[in-house]
Amino acid sequence: MSEEKLVPKLRFSGFDDEWKTYKLKDLLHNKSSSISINQLDDNVGNYPLYGASGFLKCIDFYEMDVDYISIVKDGSVGNLSFHEKNTSVVNTSQYILPKENLNIHFIFYLLQTINLNKYKTGSTIPHIYFKDYSIEKVKIPKYDEQKKIGILLKNLDAKIEILDNKLQMCQNFKKYLMQQIFTQKLRFNFDDEWKQYKLKDVLTVKSSSISINQLEENTGDYPLYGASGFLKNIDFCEMDVDYISIVKDGSVGNLSFHEKNSSIVNTSQYLLPKKNFNINFLYYLLQTINLMKYVNGSSIPHIYFKDYCIEKINIPSLDEQEKIGKLFVDVDITMENLNKNINATQEFKKGLLQQMFV
Repeated sequence: MSEEKLVPKLRFSGFDDEWKTYKLKDLLHNKSSSISINQLDDNVGNYPLYGASGFLKCIDFYEMDVDYISIVKDGSVGNLSFHEKNTSVVNTSQYILPKENLNIHFIFYLLQTINLNKYKTGSTIPHIYFKDYSIEKVKIPKYDEQKKIGILLKNLDAKIEILDNKLQMCQNFKKYLMQQIFTQKLRFNFDDEWKQYKLKDVLTVKSSSISINQLEENTGDYPLYGASGFLKNIDFCEMDVDYISIVKDGSVGNLSFHEKNSSIVNTSQYLLPKKNFNINFLYYLLQTINLMKYVNGSSIPHIYFKDYCIEKINIPSLDEQEKIGKLFVDVDITMENLNKNINATQEFKKGLLQQMFV
């Protein structure tokens, strides 16, 4: 143990002791897993087994009867996970256990603040060894403060997991709705038949004249979008109505919805609904079509409206289009808000890790 003592920038009230410096080997035990996933094809049971990317399967035995931290030692080295007792990890990972009078949750988050990649060895298959990174020096408080910090960060992770699960449920719900509504298995209170059209009957196309290379010094208040999303604000716009954009060169077929008073670069095209067709409905309908079959070119793929505009689609009355379009917009808004909440919580956690650990 070093004589050096430091305190973090952010602390719970009632704690003012200086944090003490230790090496990881003073705080942790490591234990190897003996489980090879290749030997467990026919093994099934009630005890979870984990790999580098998470849950693998349930088997009929376990190696750990206490909560533990796992670290991937071969391959995606350094990936850390917390697991509850009566579970196991495969032998590309190791078990990490805190010594007496240390809070395991605190240690788990403390390890996340350390750059373990600097201890990585090997090129074809990277490895990381406890004997190397166990010399890393860390600073820790007394147990009661460890426990408070561990609980706080654990609760934040639990919130993120809940939000992630809600987002996954929304994504699955949207996928179900797409399958049911556009095959007319699920409808609002309408009974008139959907009519068949070709895309060219319901959409007009307009090319963008904007090259991003010519706008390096151009700034303003109007958003400009590319294949991957927002690029920058410029001092003009090409579209004064809402529109759908489709990438025609490169990442072809990517669809986006954009509000009026914005523009896209010339690797994309504007798609606009004709009269009596709802833009939101058409945007989600287009997502159900396999446009990739109209792609041509090898070095740089392209997709042309003259080719995919012959695609046949079924469309209901304008009133039903509007109801369907609004439903999907509402689902997307819900998912967008969940994403924002997840990102905000992750950023808050990141800030706490920076402020609460020395």
